[in-house]
Amino acid sequence: MQKNFYFFRHGQTNANINKEQRKRKEAAFLTQLGKQQSEELAKYLSNKNINIFYSSPLKRSLSTAEIASKYTTNAKIIKNRNLNESVFGFWPDNDQQTQEKINETLKKVKNFIYNTALKSDFENIAISSHGSITRALCWVAGQKVDTISNCQCFHFSYKNGEWLFIDSFKPTMN
Repeated sequence: MQKNFYFFRHGQTNANINKEQRKRKEAAFLTQLGKQQSEELAKYLSNKNINIFYSSPLKRSLSTAEIASKYTTNAKIIKNRNLNESVFGFWPDNDQQTQEKINETLKKVKNFIYNTALKSDFENIAISSHGSITRALCWVAGQKVDTISNCQCFHFSYKNGEWLFIDSFKPTMN
C-alpha cells in the first residue's frame, strides 16, 4: 500500500518574533500570522484525504494541527512525544556531544516513522512538528532540506520501501 506523508512545521510563534527559536520554548504560542499560515496550510491539505494527524504535544504544533485539520473529515489528532522539538536544531556538527544529540533525534524520528506511522492502517498522514523535527523527517525520507519556513509542508509518498518526494507547500504569508 502506498502512503502519503505531509510533514510540516508549526506556524509563526511569539518566540519566533523574539528570535528565540533556538531555545526550547514550551509556552510559545501561535501569533495571528501563525494562525493565518495554519489556515493556508489547512486549505492546501483540504483535498489530500488526510486520515490522521500526528503532532508534537507542544502547544504551537498542536494548535497548528488543529487549524490544519479543520477541512478534514473524522481525522484524529494524536500527540506523539517523538515529535517534540530538539533544543539544538538538526545540523551536522563537528562537536561530539552535539552530534550525539543529532543522532538521538534522528533515531527517535526514524522510530516514529517506521514503528508508528508506517505500521498504521492510514494512507494519508499529516505530521505537525518543529523545524528540526521536520528537517529530520525529510532526511529520513531522503530529502535534505536546510531552512524550513513556518507552516512549510513537504509531501512524500512511501511504497515498497521507497520514498519519493512529491512537492513542497509554503504559505504566501511568511
